[in-house]
Amino acid sequence: MPTRREVVRGAAVAGFLSMSAIGRRSYAQPDIQPGSEPAAPLRAGEILPTPDFAQLRRGAQFFARVRPHRRGGVRLSLEPEIHAANGTKFLIHNYGHSGAGITLSFGCASVVGGHVQTIVDQMRGTRTRPVVAILGSGVIGLTVAAELRRKWPMLPITIYAKTRDVTATTSFIAGGQFAPSQIGSEYAASRHVLDDYLRRSAARIREIENSGRQLQYGIVWRKDYTLAGGDPSFDMFTPRDVVPAFTPGRLPFRRLNEPGREYSTWLVNPRILLPKLMADLTRGGVRVEAKEFQDRQQVEGLRENIVINCTGYGAKKLFEDAAVVPRRGHLVGLRNPAQLKYFFSGGCKNNVIAYLFARQSDIVVGGTVRTDDRDYFDQSDSTDAATCNLLLDNIQNVFDGRSGACTTPMDVA
Repeated sequence: MPTRREVVRGAAVAGFLSMSAIGRRSYAQPDIQPGSEPAAPLRAGEILPTPDFAQLRRGAQFFARVRPHRRGGVRLSLEPEIHAANGTKFLIHNYGHSGAGITLSFGCASVVGGHVQTIVDQMRGTRTRPVVAILGSGVIGLTVAAELRRKWPMLPITIYAKTRDVTATTSFIAGGQFAPSQIGSEYAASRHVLDDYLRRSAARIREIENSGRQLQYGIVWRKDYTLAGGDPSFDMFTPRDVVPAFTPGRLPFRRLNEPGREYSTWLVNPRILLPKLMADLTRGGVRVEAKEFQDRQQVEGLRENIVINCTGYGAKKLFEDAAVVPRRGHLVGLRNPAQLKYFFSGGCKNNVIAYLFARQSDIVVGGTVRTDDRDYFDQSDSTDAATCNLLLDNIQNVFDGRSGACTTPMDVA
C-alpha cells in the first residue's frame, strides 16, 4: 500500500523550496509574503457559488492515470542521423511533460517545427523528400502534427498510435489548466528553457484567440483562486508576461472567505481540444494508423524518414530512458449544472494537494501524485474508489472553510 512518502504532498511546494531567494523575487510579487495578503475582498465583494458536492457526488466518475514525468525536464531534441537498412532517418524526441502536457504542448510543438525545418533545409537540393511519422496521439503528438501541417500544408504526415480514439489517451482525462504543474522544479537551474516553452505556448494560444476560434478548441480564460500561500507553479515558474501577477484579497466564497490570491490563466479543455485537433488533421490529409511499437528497431524500420517520438511514458521502455518515471494520479469528474466558471488550485492548509477546475460542462477534482517507480501504467487498483472519495472530501472541506482538515488521499488503507 502507498505510504506518505510515496506522494508529493504539494509538487508545487517542492518546486518552491528548490528556488533561491533571488529566483523567487524575479517571479513572485515583491512585498507580499504568504499569510500577509490584504483583507480587502476580491471581485469587489461578489460571492461566487459553491459546488453542491452532495448532489454532484451521485454522478461522479473516477479516473486513475500515469503522468509521464522526466527527471531533468522534457526531452526535446534532434538525434544525429540514423543510417537504417531502408535509408537515413532523423529522430526527434518530445516527451516527459509530467503534469504540464497541455500547457507545454503548443510551445514544444513549435520547437519541433524548428527541428523539422533544419532537416528539410538539409534535404533541399537532394532527391530525398521529407516524410513524417509521429508516434503518439495524445496532446503532444496532435499539437506537433498541427504545427507541421500549418507550416507545410503538403508535407506527408502519418500518426502512429495504439488507438485512433483520442478519448482513450491520458491527455483526454487531464484537467486542462495552463500551468507548468510538477515540471517546474526540473528547471530550477535552467528556467530560461521552461520560460521559452511557456511563451511559445502562450503565443500560439493567443493566435487562436485572435482568430476567433478559441471556443472551438476549448480555450477560455479562467480566474484561479488559492489560499494565502499561493501557487508556486505560477509564482516561481511562470513569467509574468504569460500569466499575470496575482491579486491578493479575501476569497470570494461564502465559507471560504479568508485571505488568498486570484490568478488569471487559461483553461484548455482536452475533451474539446483533442477531438478538434484530430478532426482538423484528418481533414488536412494527415493519416492515422493504429500501431504499437515494442522497441527502437521497429521505430527505425518505419518507411518515413523523419520520426517524431511523442510517446510520453512509453518512451521509458521504447528508448530505454531511465529518467522517465511514473507519476500516477487520480481525478474525479463531476457534472457542472450550475455552469461554474472558476478554478481553485490552492491546496489545503496542511499541505495536502486539492484542486477543482470548473470547465465548460463539467468539473474536475484532483489531488494525488504517486512518485514511486513501479510500472503502474493506467490500471486501477483496489484503493482507487476510496482515494477518489477522499479527494471529494478534501475539496469539500476547503470550500466549507475547513482546509486544515484535509486527509492525504494516498494513505487510504
